[in-house]
Amino acid sequence: MKESAGLWVRRFAGEPPPLVVLHGFTQTGEMYRELADLLGREVLGPDLPGHGRSVGVPASFASAVKGVAEVLAAAGGPVPLVGYSQGGRVALAVALERPELLSHLVLVSASAGIEDESVRAERRRSDLALVDELKARGLGVFLDRWLARPMFEGLERRGATWRATDRAARLENTAEGLAAALVGMGQGTQPFFGDRLGDLLMPVLVIAGSLDKKYASIATAMSRSLPHGTLRMIPDAGHAVVGEQPRGVADLVAGFLTGAG
Repeated sequence: MKESAGLWVRRFAGEPPPLVVLHGFTQTGEMYRELADLLGREVLGPDLPGHGRSVGVPASFASAVKGVAEVLAAAGGPVPLVGYSQGGRVALAVALERPELLSHLVLVSASAGIEDESVRAERRRSDLALVDELKARGLGVFLDRWLARPMFEGLERRGATWRATDRAARLENTAEGLAAALVGMGQGTQPFFGDRLGDLLMPVLVIAGSLDKKYASIATAMSRSLPHGTLRMIPDAGHAVVGEQPRGVADLVAGFLTGAG
């Protein structure tokens, strides 16, 4: 592991060129260890602001975009960028703001944000309620309640040992850091990017789990707005598709980057 560009970056050894990957809320770059092994190539997984060892980086959406752009530049961009869920929203913003740093973009279980301001305001209120819960109950209890949400039920199939390892990695976070990330990097805070998807000229792969009806619909709509977009659904997978079916995700990413899929 190494610290670079303000964000703590976890490096998984493999064949060059590197691939930069962004995790979801409550995770760290560690979530991509399994995917890196399956891909067999060098993977750089920064901890996003407010998470893991980047807890000291200001947890704002702008700070996340700047930090990831610096990681891409340090990796010798243009290189591929992959983002899952919250990381997918950050990846999309980086692609729009610094397209010269990306060769390919992969969005997994991600969205372009919330268009309606009233809905966005309600999401901010919802996130503030989660902040109160996090501070009142503590990190461990919050994580158990978070992972008990229906959107993560597909992870049950990975078994108790895998889930314990996943939970332990999430416990590298702090209550304070995640609370800051909810306030500064949530969907209620980020700009809406749906009207800018046509500006993305690099190849973009959009992935969703077929059982994740909300994000499968979002993925379909996003792919139609992308000049060079490709849509892929992973059967029998929900929102946590990277954890649920890492082999399926790895195969799609590898094929996309080589032009074979």
